[in-house]
Amino acid sequence: MYTLRITDDNNVITTVKESLMEKSNCVNFIQIIINKLYKEQIDMTDTTAYMKYVLPVTKKIKMTQLIADTTTDESHILYTIPVTANISAEPGDIEVSFTFLKLVHDEESDTTTSYVRKTESGLIHITKLAQFDSYEPSEMLTELDQRILALMATAEDIKKLGQATYDNMPIDMKLDSEAKKLTLVNANGNTGDGVGIADLSDSIAKELTGTDPDGTQDGVTHIDKVTGVQSLDELLK
Repeated sequence: MYTLRITDDNNVITTVKESLMEKSNCVNFIQIIINKLYKEQIDMTDTTAYMKYVLPVTKKIKMTQLIADTTTDESHILYTIPVTANISAEPGDIEVSFTFLKLVHDEESDTTTSYVRKTESGLIHITKLAQFDSYEPSEMLTELDQRILALMATAEDIKKLGQATYDNMPIDMKLDSEAKKLTLVNANGNTGDGVGIADLSDSIAKELTGTDPDGTQDGVTHIDKVTGVQSLDELLK
């Protein structure tokens, strides 16, 4: 983690340095360490802290507020900030400085003292992108990166939709003897309401022999027509 140490002489020293790539976003962090007591006199724990930085190419001046980490030890305060696309917008050395503000009210004298602590400049180095990836300059994420992220999200949605379609797709048929139904089966088991065996047999008989004149779809139609008997059961008596 890129680490800056602020001394009681207000020097900003780089103690740990790592590669921070141009236009990267929220994958690296910068930490700033200061003593809790400034010159053994002023408590820095309740100060409001800001980091001011100057971009190396356009020389734009920007500022971000620092939030103290709750895991700091008894002697030091640790601030951690993500390296956003705003900070890594341009390659080169970013000049940084820090300001700490504090108001102290004296109840006895009813006076308020404004403490303002400023530091010297330090440097944060941003490594330049490869030539093929830097043709589209931007202070934020490049348009190409945004398009790639959108395509990745769309591909993930298509993948989930395809999996859901496959899971619900019928892959076989099953004869349920107890329910007297013919049902479709998918990867999760039975799907749909199924077709009753009696209804299915009746439909097959009608398709093969036509509607039975006696009203009972028993597959015998020519005898019914000749004899005029309305039921095969009656004929067989």
